[in-house]
Amino acid sequence: MEYCTRDHITDLLLEDYVTVAEQKNPGIVERTIAAVSGEVTAMLAWRYVTPLPAVPDLLRYITSVIAAYRIVQAITSLVDTEGSTNNEWLPLQQQWKRVTAQLDDIAAGRLRLPPPAQELNTDREEASVAVVTRSPLFDRRGF
Repeated sequence: MEYCTRDHITDLLLEDYVTVAEQKNPGIVERTIAAVSGEVTAMLAWRYVTPLPAVPDLLRYITSVIAAYRIVQAITSLVDTEGSTNNEWLPLQQQWKRVTAQLDDIAAGRLRLPPPAQELNTDREEASVAVVTRSPLFDRRGF
């Protein structure tokens, strides 16, 4: 199960960068998305039943940022340095650090994925509770 798509990558990167990456290494976007999704699934398998019934937005964002970072990393080495303030990849690098920490927290159980939204079943009756107890030992009449 893939947690993000090419459109999610182009939300984070300009389409020109994705095109250049595809020209240098055809199929890199799809392979990277599949690889990152597989790694995330492996990390989540210890805490969650996979495949997930629906992809939470947080997980989609985490996967998109990691995949975008790896795609850029395939065409330039500037994502590895924070040396200058002119580094245009610095925001992506900071997002990558934040989402990898979040993914580690999810895998360790310190952060939980939101539960999948449940469909409302209009035919279902409201839950009711009945309390059954023994008769009281004392009442107004005495023993």
